[in-house]
Amino acid sequence: MVKKDLTKEQLGECYRIATVRLHDEITNFYESLFENNGNPRTDPGNVSNMISGLRVIINQELDLVKESCYQNFESNLDDKSKQEEIFFDNRKGSRG
Repeated sequence: MVKKDLTKEQLGECYRIATVRLHDEITNFYESLFENNGNPRTDPGNVSNMISGLRVIINQELDLVKESCYQNFESNLDDKSKQEEIFFDNRKGSRG
């Protein structure tokens, strides 16, 4: 899969999108911990299922942050980058 270059502005927008969605999901999770009458839910199975679902969503959003950061990093590498050698372990002609 070919990734397109990601500017700093686009990277910031990816961070914003992911963190806003995380915030919204945490808020929804908090609200769902209470029944319509305001009492906290007491069914451990139900609460456990809600936690499992939230973890999936959180991991997806954090992956967006991580992958966006990598994409921006990769699009700003040059041939003489020391970080590229360290990050990707490119050793041209080091084996003989």
